[in-house]
Amino acid sequence: MKLKLYHAAAAAAIALSVMLLTACGSPKQADPLPIIKLRTVGSSSEAACQRIGEALSELTAEKFGFTVEISQQSTTNYNAELERELLLGKEPDVFCYTDAENMFSLAADGTTEPLDDWLEEFPTLKEAVSQDRWNCMRYDGKLIAVPGNNPSAVAIGFEARTDVLDELGIDAASIQTMEDMHALLLAAKQQNPSSVPLVPHFGQTLMMLDCDPLNNGLGVLLHNTGTEVVNLYDTPEYEELCNQMHQWYTEGLILRDAPLTNAPNTRLMQMYGGVAFSHRVAEQNVVSVTRSTKQRLTSITLGSKLQNTSVLNIGWCISSRSEHKREGMQLLQYLYTDREAADLLLYGVEGVDYRRLDADHVTNIDELPANEWSTVHWGQPNCQAASTWVNADGTEVGYTGPTDVITSEAYGFTYTPKIELRPTVNSCLEIVRKYNNALLSGYLDPEEALPLFRSELHAAGIDKVIADKQYQLERWKAKNS
Repeated sequence: MKLKLYHAAAAAAIALSVMLLTACGSPKQADPLPIIKLRTVGSSSEAACQRIGEALSELTAEKFGFTVEISQQSTTNYNAELERELLLGKEPDVFCYTDAENMFSLAADGTTEPLDDWLEEFPTLKEAVSQDRWNCMRYDGKLIAVPGNNPSAVAIGFEARTDVLDELGIDAASIQTMEDMHALLLAAKQQNPSSVPLVPHFGQTLMMLDCDPLNNGLGVLLHNTGTEVVNLYDTPEYEELCNQMHQWYTEGLILRDAPLTNAPNTRLMQMYGGVAFSHRVAEQNVVSVTRSTKQRLTSITLGSKLQNTSVLNIGWCISSRSEHKREGMQLLQYLYTDREAADLLLYGVEGVDYRRLDADHVTNIDELPANEWSTVHWGQPNCQAASTWVNADGTEVGYTGPTDVITSEAYGFTYTPKIELRPTVNSCLEIVRKYNNALLSGYLDPEEALPLFRSELHAAGIDKVIADKQYQLERWKAKNS
C-alpha cells in the first residue's frame, strides 16, 4: 500500500515539474486585440477592404490596442444591407447613415448608441465639431451621431465636362437658370447626336431642389426661407419643374429609363458620353467627382448656397449592441482629427492607391492596383482632415461657385414624427419614391402622373404630417429664438 502511495506521489511530482518547466519555457500568449468593425460607403472589393483595414490596424493597434475590419457598400445597397444586418444582429460597431430618414429609423428603434455621455470622454472630438452641427444630429433630444465634416452649405447645380464647354465656347458663369442649362444640353446634343447630355445618379436626375426639405421632404420651406411648411408636390414650382424635365427627356437630353438606372453618375458619364449631371455643388463635392471621373469638370451653379439641417446628410453612429463602444469612439476621434488616418481611409495606401505631390497635396496614381480602393469624399468622417486632392499637373480643382449663403430659419431643427403618425409618414414616403424621381427624370408625363401623385399623397395623410411638422417647428423656433 505504501509503495502504491509512493508511486502516486512521485508521478504527481513529476507531472507538476513538467507543467512548471513548460510554463517557464513558453511565454504566455497575449490576448487577441479587440476588432472594431467599420462600415463605409464605397465600391471596393473585399480584398481591397482587407488591405486597407490591415494598414489602418497597424496604426490603431500601436496607438489604442485594437484592430479595424473594414467593409463597404455602395450608395444603392448601403441602407438595405445595413437593415439586413440589423435584423440578424450582425451590424458593424461603427457605421454611417446616408440620409435623414435613415438616421431617424435607426434612432427610433434604438439601434444607435446615445453619444451625449460618451462625448464628454472625447473632448478633442467634441471641440472639432461646431455646436450647430451637433444640434443637427439629435433625435428626441438625444445625440445619436457624429456629423460628417462635409460642407454645411451647397448650391443647386450641375457638373459639366470642361472640354465640352470649351468646344462649345460656353462660359459656365453664364449659365444661371434651368433655361440656360437646357440651351447647353441642346448644343451638346447637336454637336454629338449619339451622346446622352444629362445622366442620373442611381436613378436620381435632380439631386437637390430649391427648398429646405425639413429632413424628409414631406412638408418643406420653399426657397429655403420663411417658416411656413408647405406641400412641395402641390406647388406650381414643382409642376413647372416636372414639365421642364419631361421636355428635356422627350428631346433626348436625359438618359432613357433614367429612374431605373442603378449606377453612379461618374460611371454613366463614361458609358454614354455624358456631358453633365446634377450635383450638390460645394468645394469638397467637386473634388470628389473630379477624382472619380478622372475628367476635368466645371461647376455650374443656379443661385446661392443653401444651408439647412438636411444638407448634413451623413453622420457616424455607434451600434447600441456593440461590445466595443469606447474603442468605436476612439476610432471616430482618430479618423476625424489625424491626417495619416484620414488619408488612409479616403485615398488608400500612398504609392499604391495614390501619389503624393508634397506634404499637403495628392493626386491619382498612374496605374491603380487590381484591388482598387474606391471611396467618396463625402462618405468619410472628416474629408477635410485629409490631404488635398489636386489634378495630376498639380493645379487645384477650382470651385468658382457662389460664396453667399441662404441659411434656413429651421437650421438645426430635426423633425421627429409622433408615434401614431409614423405609419402615415412611411406610406407617404413610399408614394414619393414611386413618383418623384420618375417625374423629375422626365420619365413620366406630368399631365398624367402628377394628379395621381398628389391624390395618393393626400389620401395617405400628408396633410397630417405637414401640420405636425409645422407645430414642431413653431415650438422649436420659440425655444431657440
